[in-house]
Amino acid sequence: MLFGCGYGFAPQGEYIDKRIRNVYVDSFGNKTAESEVENLIRTAFINQIIQGGRFKAVPDIEKADAIISGNVLNLNTAALSYQSNILAAEERMTATLEVDFREKDTGKMIWSSRNIVGTNDYRLQDVNNPRPARREALSKLARDTVENAYNLMMSNF
Repeated sequence: MLFGCGYGFAPQGEYIDKRIRNVYVDSFGNKTAESEVENLIRTAFINQIIQGGRFKAVPDIEKADAIISGNVLNLNTAALSYQSNILAAEERMTATLEVDFREKDTGKMIWSSRNIVGTNDYRLQDVNNPRPARREALSKLARDTVENAYNLMMSNF
């Protein structure tokens, strides 16, 4: 019964021209104070393209039919809870991205968003050295935010 319903579990980019197969993920700009966040976002997009299966991620722009580019606009961290010594025990990290997906040859915009927001809540394991927990949280935030952006892109939302 389920085979004939036509229901799809994930958007497959049906609105995108079938000739677009190879996608290059350009370097992202970083307008934050956090170094390397743009590289985490770019890597997450490459991995998402590979997982999605609709496109092939290509290593150089000459082989691409389309290009994904953008900027990391904002990255904030806020305390969610505190320990008795007034140090943060849990934090929420929030990132804001802008992303463009365009045809390489014509420059025609396929999809664009100026306000993709992702959050990740995490616990600080060692309040005297919060950097490892924050770095791990940033990696997860990049993966989750890019997955959301990719799903929005593929559904043309």
